[in-house]
Amino acid sequence: ILAVWAHIFTVAFWIGAMFFADPESTRFFSRLFERKLKGVGWYAHGVLWPTGIFMLYYRGITPADLFSSELLSSGWGRALWAKILLVLTLVAFQVIIGHRPSKVIYGYILVSFAIVGISVVLVRPVFL
Repeated sequence: ILAVWAHIFTVAFWIGAMFFADPESTRFFSRLFERKLKGVGWYAHGVLWPTGIFMLYYRGITPADLFSSELLSSGWGRALWAKILLVLTLVAFQVIIGHRPSKVIYGYILVSFAIVGISVVLVRPVFL
């Protein structure tokens, strides 16, 4: 349960930071995250990857299972891989663009929301 809450809180905080980050602000948290820490993206990855891997392990999915034909043939497995590929897209964005201002941030936010949507479908597989 702790891993789930840490995962959800980190995602909410990270997406909120994307919307409300203001490098010109004089507020304490804006100064802390924008100037001193250079954003929250890498810190979020530092929480999301371990908690995500732990939650998969808790469901009985090992790294070898990720590449099994049984998982890839299921709707749940395809949704999981769509999420993983979108997360890797965010990693690429973080590496290439990082904290610099860019209009690509809108696509970044859109990908983030798509990941959240897929995550909800994975937890509550109504459509799969």
